[in-house]
Amino acid sequence: MWSQIRALQKAHPLLPPGLGGKSVLTGGLDALEFIGKKTMNVLAESDPGFKRTKTLMERTVSLSQMLREAKEKEKQRLAQQLTAERTAHYGMLFDEYQGLSHLEALEILSNESESKVQSFLASLDGEKLELLKTDLISIKDIFAAKELENEDTQEQALEEKGEEFASRLTELLFELHVAATPDKLNKAMKKAHDWVEENQATVPVDMMEESEENTKEEEEEERPENPKEDKKEGTKTKTVEEVYMLSIESLAEVTARCIEQLHKVAELILHGQEEEKPAQDQARVLIKLTTAMCKEVASLSKRFMNFLTTVGSNKKAEVLNPMINSVLLEGCNSTTYIQDAFQLLLPVLQVSHIQTSCSEAQP
Repeated sequence: MWSQIRALQKAHPLLPPGLGGKSVLTGGLDALEFIGKKTMNVLAESDPGFKRTKTLMERTVSLSQMLREAKEKEKQRLAQQLTAERTAHYGMLFDEYQGLSHLEALEILSNESESKVQSFLASLDGEKLELLKTDLISIKDIFAAKELENEDTQEQALEEKGEEFASRLTELLFELHVAATPDKLNKAMKKAHDWVEENQATVPVDMMEESEENTKEEEEEERPENPKEDKKEGTKTKTVEEVYMLSIESLAEVTARCIEQLHKVAELILHGQEEEKPAQDQARVLIKLTTAMCKEVASLSKRFMNFLTTVGSNKKAEVLNPMINSVLLEGCNSTTYIQDAFQLLLPVLQVSHIQTSCSEAQP
């Protein structure tokens, strides 16, 4: 053992010179870390796809943990504030709508599926192994193409009516051959669009109050014949703070329902398909499904931004702009969460393909 340590110290000058007790242990760990980093660099250089795959896994697998940590930090911050007002914190609202729970469950399912894929590959060799690897790579290539598609379609979000979006989702889920209905997602999406439509045409409360103070005489001359009706109309309007809070809450709810839908789809692909469908075909349908979700969320965040701009037109830029930027940021984050959840479905489809291949191989 001592000769091996001396050899490591000669080969790696960065190792500490001590040979006794703690220094030996530290030097050995440093040596292993050094060798491990070198090995990872060699793998990355020899395999161009290794670095991208490693980065993708780090980004998706830790997503729920990142959101949970952000939520806990916000809870601690709010606990120190003496206020009874509701706050529009995306992470906390996303968790309240069970989005974080479904994301964590999807990550667990994805990790378990990845382990099954690797275990099954290890049990094969020769021609069978090469054929299966070719099939699994073809599924992976479809998922990789999804990222390229997002770059072209993200800026082309269509403002569809709630009924059109619901019909599209139902059609795609039917095409997947899974017994899933997007009821919760459609209800959340419809609710978000409805409150914007109901309040968009009204005059903001802030603007009415300012107008009453500055031009009271002119308003008295132009007062409508039915003052009760005018007062009733004013009560329907939202303040800029209310619009901001509802925008963030709606984005969190809709995104949580999207994650829940993808989690449910993953479970049904593994355990409850109405009839077998090639994994490659299911991957293409899932691309259409998540693209539709991302487009709708992007469209929704744009509507919130426009509504917020209208309601806060009399606010100073330093007050309104942070709210607008926050809505746009959370809209972008929402589409990112949906895209990452889609990537977690890759091992699920690969396991499904293996299961189908095994069942077809049996007499």
